[in-house]
Amino acid sequence: MKKWLLSLLIALLLAGATLAETRWFFETWEDIRYCESNVEQKGFSSIIGYYQGKLGVYLFDTPVQVYGALYGVASQNSAYWNNSVAAGPAIRVFPLQGFKSEQWYLDWVPSTRIFCESLNISYQKNAASGEANKTSDLRTGIEVYHEWNLDKPDLNEYWGEVWLNLSYRTTNFSWTDFNNYILYFQPRIGRHLGRGIEPYLKLDLTYSGKSDYWLNVATYGAGIRFEPWRLDERAPEILREFKMFAEILGNSYLWDKPTNPNQNVTSDARFGIDFSMGR
Repeated sequence: MKKWLLSLLIALLLAGATLAETRWFFETWEDIRYCESNVEQKGFSSIIGYYQGKLGVYLFDTPVQVYGALYGVASQNSAYWNNSVAAGPAIRVFPLQGFKSEQWYLDWVPSTRIFCESLNISYQKNAASGEANKTSDLRTGIEVYHEWNLDKPDLNEYWGEVWLNLSYRTTNFSWTDFNNYILYFQPRIGRHLGRGIEPYLKLDLTYSGKSDYWLNVATYGAGIRFEPWRLDERAPEILREFKMFAEILGNSYLWDKPTNPNQNVTSDARFGIDFSMGR
């Protein structure tokens, strides 16, 4: 019932927005990588790609956006959870968009967004293995993405990125009701070597109120990336945000460990490309 109400609300808001001057927005992120383990299993040794897309409009002259969301993953690996598409209507607001501060460590505050998404999923490989799982999920949470010293950078200073997503999920597309939170926290800090070369340290933290080992892991290590068009102001945004990267990572389980020794992964090596627009 809640999902129908959300869809109806978004439809009404979109209808109202068409009566005024419409401001569209488009946001996308793609990552294609080869992973030795993918923090999933020893001998994973496959290419895996992730896609996130959002297309919608601002609601009148407000920091509220109504949009359609799409989340996809595709892999050489045959696991159904690595080959899926989830999509649905959503709404979000930037409540602190007007916040101003002279302190660099508060620069991320205006990019804070509160969201609600109603998603349905389908599996592109081995779907029979996931047929017992829930196919819909309602997610409500907070998200932040921010970059420091990457556009028109001071090459003598550090650069940084952070992505945070904390959401309450009704099913998380699992076989039973989930009704709990998941936190994703992914900071990076690095240096500029010039010509778009950027070594860095990173952390990928996943933490949940559930004890499943794959929802409570910390992956950490070092990487290096090359952004060939980052400083080219004439290049389109999607090229300026294009990156080629390689990473060597360790992995720790925060709660339980996998009982299957093949899934007890302590490291990962990966390389690939990453690009985005509108984040």
